[in-house]
Amino acid sequence: MSQVAWAQDPYAHWKAAVNWDGITPWENYIIRSPRHMGPNALPVPINRYPRVGESWEIESSFDMHRASGDNTNNLFHYIRVPMAANRVALALTYRSVEWYETSAAVRDYRRARDASGRGKSEGDVWITSEFQLVRQEVNPRWPDLALHVTVKTTAGKNFDNARHTNSPGYIFDLHAGRQIRLPGRIFHQVDVYGNAGLFVWQQGINSQNDAFNYGLRTDFHFAKWILSPAFGGYTGWINNGDRPVVGRLQLGRELGDFSCFAGYQYAFRDLTTHMFRVGLQYKFRWSKWPV
Repeated sequence: MSQVAWAQDPYAHWKAAVNWDGITPWENYIIRSPRHMGPNALPVPINRYPRVGESWEIESSFDMHRASGDNTNNLFHYIRVPMAANRVALALTYRSVEWYETSAAVRDYRRARDASGRGKSEGDVWITSEFQLVRQEVNPRWPDLALHVTVKTTAGKNFDNARHTNSPGYIFDLHAGRQIRLPGRIFHQVDVYGNAGLFVWQQGINSQNDAFNYGLRTDFHFAKWILSPAFGGYTGWINNGDRPVVGRLQLGRELGDFSCFAGYQYAFRDLTTHMFRVGLQYKFRWSKWPV
């Protein structure tokens, strides 16, 4: 496409990429699936051990997503508040800002409207209610069991450039985990936990995608270090790039109430291939909290 055409019509590249019929609204051309959007639009949720405690948790990280023609950096924030100690917690996940740059090929594949292929976006807020069903320390024959109900808001911006879906969603899933203590061993404690449930997001006014959501993670504790391999994804019924599968590896170091961590994620399909992250977590008890 010539520079003259771009100057006359800033969406000339988009019209050519989608073969626009001159009538259909541009929103109908964007595909709301992880393969056809930015890496923070419909990410695979991070699995966390299913035990509600008495401590607040605050976490922030810097994430870098890399693939051919697709570079995204973002800030990630997580806060978990015990609403009823050992029974109910409220968690908030928020990617406050992302900076992205895509090649012309990736821009056109995602049917993005901005010719530059680069910019900045605000991310979605995900709100999770956690309900402790069974505690292993109270019922040793049972694993820790928790029910999570997550709502995806429409806070994410830049739908016209396929960065976020601009549509609501929700997740209902059951989480189970068991802590195994191995005194005298190199790994003095091993935590094994996973989740399975339903992930639904709105496709537009009249349709939605229903996906089976799943995950598995193990934490190996040695000295004050934690090594965490994980696997997860979800499988949508439409099959339009809605079946991401990821493998993760994270190494953390406890520093009193703080902990620092570094992690890597590899997407086997339907997401930006590589993700690197470094972050810090803080846990504390607030004595003035009324529960």
